[in-house]
Amino acid sequence: MSKRTLALTALVCAALALVSIFGFDRRIAEAVHASFAASAGVFVAGTQALDMLAGRSLLHSHTLSNGLLGGVLFGLGILLWLLRRGSTLARALVFTGGVQLATIAAAYGLKEFFGRQRPYDIFGHGDWAHMWFVGGNSFPSGHIAFFWGLFVPLLYLFPRWRIPLLVIPLYIALGRIDMSFHFLSDVLASIALAAVVTLAAAVLCGRWIKPAAR
Repeated sequence: MSKRTLALTALVCAALALVSIFGFDRRIAEAVHASFAASAGVFVAGTQALDMLAGRSLLHSHTLSNGLLGGVLFGLGILLWLLRRGSTLARALVFTGGVQLATIAAAYGLKEFFGRQRPYDIFGHGDWAHMWFVGGNSFPSGHIAFFWGLFVPLLYLFPRWRIPLLVIPLYIALGRIDMSFHFLSDVLASIALAAVVTLAAAVLCGRWIKPAAR
């Protein structure tokens, strides 16, 4: 994934998120909620397993759990870099961990500002007119920020492996919508955010780390 592709991904996802907010979010959420595939076991069990493997459910503190993996990657990268300044692995760990932590922090800051309710909350009370700025935490998606914030920098660093690297983040994106935890725009906004943060890091660290050869 080149810098140009990152920029294009961010622009397209942001634009689609805006269109979805005003045109498709409710329709898609209602259609999914009413379908036979709503909250499918493959997404519920799979997401729980991935959360456990990634450390998102290991600690009692939600904030610490979200930052655990990125912090470990970043810390290991710094340690390896201090031991061996030319280590490509060390730079990749610092880059990936740093991008993920920054993406998560930005997403949760935006959550606090927008205060959007989750789809399942709205299905419970039926008030579609008041979903923003009411203390919710749906927009943008924290799960997407976590997983896309992890895999987008890997896509940038290792473009040769872009197809297998997309499997998990795409699965998480579909699962968050299927389980009525997020609207489509919540997911798209976090993907755009991950692309923006990765692009910024790629530009700032362009002389320090470069993508592997295709």
